[in-house]
Amino acid sequence: MKKLLITGATGFVGRYIVNEALQRSYDIHLIVRNSAKAKSLFGEKVKLYQLKDFSNTEGLTKIIEVINPQYVIHLIGIIQEKKTATFEKVHYEYSKYLYEILKSFSVEKIIHMSALGVGQKAPSKYHITKLKAENELIKTGIPFVILRPSFIIGPEQLLFVKLKTILNKLPFLIFPDIRNYYFQPVDVRDVAECFIKAIDYNEHGIFELCGDEKVTLKDIVHDFAKELGKNIIFIPFPKLTLKIFASEKYKMMWKDNVCENSDFKQMEMILRRRPTPYKEQIRWAAKY
Repeated sequence: MKKLLITGATGFVGRYIVNEALQRSYDIHLIVRNSAKAKSLFGEKVKLYQLKDFSNTEGLTKIIEVINPQYVIHLIGIIQEKKTATFEKVHYEYSKYLYEILKSFSVEKIIHMSALGVGQKAPSKYHITKLKAENELIKTGIPFVILRPSFIIGPEQLLFVKLKTILNKLPFLIFPDIRNYYFQPVDVRDVAECFIKAIDYNEHGIFELCGDEKVTLKDIVHDFAKELGKNIIFIPFPKLTLKIFASEKYKMMWKDNVCENSDFKQMEMILRRRPTPYKEQIRWAAKY
């Protein structure tokens, strides 16, 4: 049985990856901040190791010595900074500590969660620290697959959770006037399958994960609301307002969040099938 270590397993994407791995009979080990939460999600099917902070390199090393993993899926990430949980710390430093330690073990492959939009010219701290983490992995010399997904759709997507709450109370939404910024959404189930299939995928490198349609954020919100049976009125506010009050999010929109040539070939190669169509993603996410 293949021994698999997963970090960030209790997050939106992580829980799908764990369940996908369970279906394929991996020996699964999770490093988590909250073991009670992990146990409520996965029961006794996985082995749990609690570690509050990856900056505790002594504790992290001891855990990895016990596990001695063949494969590692590293998912830890945040979409906004809170107090001491900065992009620099969570994306870059945590990855650096983990990958430095793993160099001393016989790891066969690491699969790393990054993000579409990462690049040398990206102005946001979110993308800059994602790139720095990628580089730390590449430097180890361990075989790797880095996955860069576009907007991920699923019932637990934070945008949808918030939308359901708002639309149950109000028929309108105050919304940034962003007309020409596009995503290429991917289904969280497809993303999870990509991570697990990447373990046995015979190529290494960086792969972009995109779905079959290019849509704006307004399209996503409208289509989700429609599936809920809600009519929504958009009240726009200028995009430049984001630059003042949410500058990091503004910088993250430095270019469209779509794959090169707007295709999904790289995702199709790993999945060995076409990705789930956008409209089906929305329908499924709105059901739950």
